[in-house]
Amino acid sequence: MFAPRALKRLKAGTDDLHAQAERHVRILDADATDDVYRRYLERMYGFHAPLEARFAGHAPLAAAGFAAEQRTKASLLVADLARLGVRAATLPCCAQLPVLGDLARALGVAYVIEGSTLGGRFILTHMRPALGHLIPHATSFLAGYGALTGPMWKQFASLCERVLVEDGAIDRAVVGARDTFAAMIAWLGERELDPPHPYLRASVREVAS
Repeated sequence: MFAPRALKRLKAGTDDLHAQAERHVRILDADATDDVYRRYLERMYGFHAPLEARFAGHAPLAAAGFAAEQRTKASLLVADLARLGVRAATLPCCAQLPVLGDLARALGVAYVIEGSTLGGRFILTHMRPALGHLIPHATSFLAGYGALTGPMWKQFASLCERVLVEDGAIDRAVVGARDTFAAMIAWLGERELDPPHPYLRASVREVAS
């Protein structure tokens, strides 16, 4: 039977920062506007684009079967932003990205990014009526891998369980994940408020179970 030991450790070791990150995402707020949503996409592009480039060039991830080219979402952000009249190429990118380091640490970084893809599905079903006109016009990033979102999360979870066997490896993955949450929170630059829904953590538990 599949016993997700590594994922349980990753979740337990990052739950505080995961909750904090939710308090910096404002697109589900009752007063969210198109400008709030546009800024969210801009910041996500500035974080995902350079980090995904690092994933693609990380030989240990490729050798382990991470398939970075199939998991890129920067192109989805480019398309969504273009539909909102924004050229992604003109946007700043995050300069304080988490270090990938060895395979274990890199998987911890990827854990945050892949987990946030699960959260997009929840966001799509809970977007405020004021933003409903954006679906599906400019929400391909939130749709993530579409119908493959669940299966691709399970593939990633299996990869983590196969690679992160020793306690030391899991510890390094947790450090990588925590650094990623911290970098993302700083990059979002939004005011910290209680979220309307604990969406990301709930989504990860739902699909990973």
